[in-house]
Amino acid sequence: MMFADSGSDYASSKYVIHGILFDGTSSFRTGSRWAPEAIRKASHNYEPYDFDYNSDLSEQLVHDMGDSEYGNLNEMVVDLEKTTSRLVDDEKVPVTLGGEHSVTFPCIKALAREMELVAVIFDAHLDFKEEYLGNEFGHASVARNISHLGVPLIQVGIRSGARDEYTHALGTSVIYTMEQVRREGIKEILRDIESSTRGKAIYLSIDMDAIDPSFAPGVGNPEPYGLTPLELRTAIRRLAPYVSGFDLVEITPDYDMGMSAIVGAKLVRDFLFAHSSVVTKATIKEIVQ
Repeated sequence: MMFADSGSDYASSKYVIHGILFDGTSSFRTGSRWAPEAIRKASHNYEPYDFDYNSDLSEQLVHDMGDSEYGNLNEMVVDLEKTTSRLVDDEKVPVTLGGEHSVTFPCIKALAREMELVAVIFDAHLDFKEEYLGNEFGHASVARNISHLGVPLIQVGIRSGARDEYTHALGTSVIYTMEQVRREGIKEILRDIESSTRGKAIYLSIDMDAIDPSFAPGVGNPEPYGLTPLELRTAIRRLAPYVSGFDLVEITPDYDMGMSAIVGAKLVRDFLFAHSSVVTKATIKEIVQ
């Protein structure tokens, strides 16, 4: 099953959807390897037309390249970096469907070689562990590994992390906690992010546990007191024009009745509509300059 209305062939496409069937380092709930299938299935719930953008998704040159399945973490990191590099070389915008959050690191590593990049991650967790359960490149260490690349990192929605994670993260990244989002409002946070990232491309990563579990309970590590889907949609629409790569990760479909996949599919659509409304013939490099 392809993502709904992703009918373009590879050569003519602008956006390439790629599912990653991997959850080998998941620590609480496993099953995010089944998320790409659930997201694709949920995507067929929606009409192709979006009134806000007066646009039809079938017009947006979206290609679904299917899934890649991996048996171990090192294999996934190496192969996904190569695949993402190929997409960037072919001037595609990679839209990666996890799987667990460890998939973000190789995607960012590939893009960072080609452009001046800032990583913006919406997440409940800091993910700054030096290693977790013996894995230094697992989902609980993804932000730390991105910081080691020298890529500036902005994290939004944070409300969970060990003391030493906060100590390390505060010295290497910009953190907007959920308390700060509630106090200042998501639009003010986004104004700050736009100001600090001006002139650079953005890699946008959505960990679905950034959303409050009352809206999206089917995630690997649910954490209460999170964002609403509307707040996250606001963020995607605001940042999308500057985005060079996008992922959505950590849905575990077995833990709800399809609710999280329904939200996730809608957010992917929101990104595609928002990005394509500005990015027509222009490249990301032209937009940010």
